Amino acid sequence: MNDTGIVIFSALYMPHLGGVEKYSQSIASELSEDSRVTVFCMNTEKQPFHVKEGSVDVYFLPCFSLLKGRFPVPKLSAIRFISKWFKENRVDFGIVQCRFYLLSLIGCRTFAVHNVPFIQIEHGAGKVFMPDPVTEWFWNLYDNVLNYFEKRIPHDYYAVSNAGLLWLKHYGIQGTGVISNSIDPKDFEDALSKPGTWKKQHHISDDTVIITFTGRIMTEKGVLDLLQAFDHLKGENLLLVIAGDGKMQLIAPWLGRDDILFTGQIPFKEIPALLADTAIFCLPSHFVEGKPTGVLEAGYCRNAVVASDSGGTVEIIPDERYGRLVPAEDVPALTGALQELIDDPELRINIGNNLHQRICDEFTWASAAENVRMAMKRCGL
Repeated sequence: MNDTGIVIFSALYMPHLGGVEKYSQSIASELSEDSRVTVFCMNTEKQPFHVKEGSVDVYFLPCFSLLKGRFPVPKLSAIRFISKWFKENRVDFGIVQCRFYLLSLIGCRTFAVHNVPFIQIEHGAGKVFMPDPVTEWFWNLYDNVLNYFEKRIPHDYYAVSNAGLLWLKHYGIQGTGVISNSIDPKDFEDALSKPGTWKKQHHISDDTVIITFTGRIMTEKGVLDLLQAFDHLKGENLLLVIAGDGKMQLIAPWLGRDDILFTGQIPFKEIPALLADTAIFCLPSHFVEGKPTGVLEAGYCRNAVVASDSGGTVEIIPDERYGRLVPAEDVPALTGALQELIDDPELRINIGNNLHQRICDEFTWASAAENVRMAMKRCGL
């Protein structure tokens, strides 16, 4: 290991489940192979203030938790701790995850004050959905004000997808390149070597065709579209698995059915076993996804994927050899794509194998970390 010190600011972090959280943890782990890596984050879980993950130092900062943990706001004591830590430790390079968290602006300003070159990584590819026009107005004001101050600090912007680079132009930002969301094959090796384990644990027959959704239960993720489509599917031994929590009142009409399993949020360590036994993975999101982690994980596990045709998803599934893309909020199209894959097991297998190979070739954390190192060289390191 060399003596290069890298600091990552990421408002959200594991064990809180989500794409940004897993991205930050994974890129930190990969970069720690040859550098000293420290992560500053916030978390609503009751975690120790400082933990060691392998050779990565992770500091969970005190915060106020808003929007059910999705929007943590650092307390003044967190800002003081960051300032003190930077005075006592050498930092050579920095990474700021996302634009719209207050911790992101704090990270940008901290790096600037200490003359540390850094990059900022955009994870989205479209606007954030708000529940009403008034909230949306305030959010847009906040987003633009925060973005204004971040842009005033010289640094390079990257995104997890080409769709994210295009979204940055909405803010007048010319992105430098892509540091893709990815997966670590090691996370899935054990589960893939023991197919049938998840079915056995949940007393599900071997011949059951599992269709899986992982993520938050909310209208914008397309959960209701999937449930409505499932109502119209034809076939024997079909089981829909919804793995996630959120607005549980949305799914009330489907509770109690034998052919739909609502697991709630499950730990990441259990997801590989579920995906290893899944035939079809579905993400009919209304969001313009950056580069959805669920699709990458399911693809690596050789699931046939049906997803919305927007954002970075189309960069994972560029054509029908690798999956099926349907318009968001189009339940008939979603139903048709799922039915096609249910009716043709050989097609499912071919699509799953093609997508698995594509992800192995292009979307691993080793290649993402190499792109970070190229960004460091661009900054003179």
